[in-house]
Amino acid sequence: MNRILPNLLAALSSLREQRSRAYLSSLGVMVGSLAILLLVSIAKGVQADMTREVEGIGINLLIVLPGRVDEGSMMAPGLPGISYLEEQDIDRIRQLPGVRRAIPVSFVGSGLTAGEVRSPTTLVVATKPDWFAIRNTKFQAGEGLTESDAGKRVCVLGSVAAKKLFPEGNALGQYLQYNGQAYRIVGVTANLEGDNSVFSQGSFENMAFLPYELIRNAQENAQIDRIFIQTEPDREPKTLVASVERVLSERLDRETYSVLTQQDLLRLVFKVMSILTTLLTGLTSIALFVGGVGIMTVMLMSVQERSKEIGIRKTVGARRSDIFFQFLCEAVILSLGGGLAGLAFSALVAALIARFTVIKPAMTMDIVMLAIGVCLAVGTIFGLIPAIRAARRDPVQSLRWE
Repeated sequence: MNRILPNLLAALSSLREQRSRAYLSSLGVMVGSLAILLLVSIAKGVQADMTREVEGIGINLLIVLPGRVDEGSMMAPGLPGISYLEEQDIDRIRQLPGVRRAIPVSFVGSGLTAGEVRSPTTLVVATKPDWFAIRNTKFQAGEGLTESDAGKRVCVLGSVAAKKLFPEGNALGQYLQYNGQAYRIVGVTANLEGDNSVFSQGSFENMAFLPYELIRNAQENAQIDRIFIQTEPDREPKTLVASVERVLSERLDRETYSVLTQQDLLRLVFKVMSILTTLLTGLTSIALFVGGVGIMTVMLMSVQERSKEIGIRKTVGARRSDIFFQFLCEAVILSLGGGLAGLAFSALVAALIARFTVIKPAMTMDIVMLAIGVCLAVGTIFGLIPAIRAARRDPVQSLRWE
């Protein structure tokens, strides 16, 4: 310790004397750490948003999708196509022990209008009143669909859709038009946090819910696109997957449906996001590599220019290890300084993104520690060659250098 501190102070003194060069050599590391920190924190924030959206569907849920979703796949080829699910499948699922509710959901279309206002992104779905019980939906106005609404031209509007179609409020009791027909709004859901979510435009809050019986009777080609199954509170949904699959397999081919839990859905989404994040992080890591090369280049130039200093230190008793440690410290300090500057800038940019957009970056402590660790590693790796070269310099030759 009595030799480490003087060498560390010598490194700081040398960097202070060459502060302009030090700032420039740290710039590459700063840019690299800024890019990586923002990417990872944005990915974490998006994952948190997605988790809230999936968990917001309800608790104790199983979801039946058309098409086969395998464990190793990222999507099912059959999901956008034809569904072979039928109401008789739902009736049999309801008979299973541990099932509390089972309802169909049909994706009817899009393109709602309210007077002169049009919302092409609002999805129209048909479902049954139990949908609102499964989601434990809260309402800011009115109520959900009821059994007496079957066959009536009424709808429940999600909070995001209501804000788009009725920007001045008071959607309850108003009429909106879809496919040439007018539907009276009997309820508007209360959204706690999805309005400001990156997924709000594709969430259940940007939907209009119509009675399933009405759509089934009006459209011959209406199909069941999803089956939502709510289990009893004392039953873990995962334990019912095999039973639901067995019921469906009595009528359907195994490749025409999948039974997923909420965790399964999240795993599929996170797998895609993980691949994208890894790819983008790898690309932005090039900036860190360039920054490390920049530090190494500057340090190699510094070794050459400070040959006389190295020779003087060795003649007054400095060992090779002292010279090695001093130059290695300089490289690590440059890298760490750039990393900390990148961390500060990324925190500022993340705050601005969260303030002015729907994206909420999550800069957690593990991300901060990862960034610091990477910067230390960059400084150490790219500082080794200059430090070794400085330590091996001959003191006599160094003193003669001009």
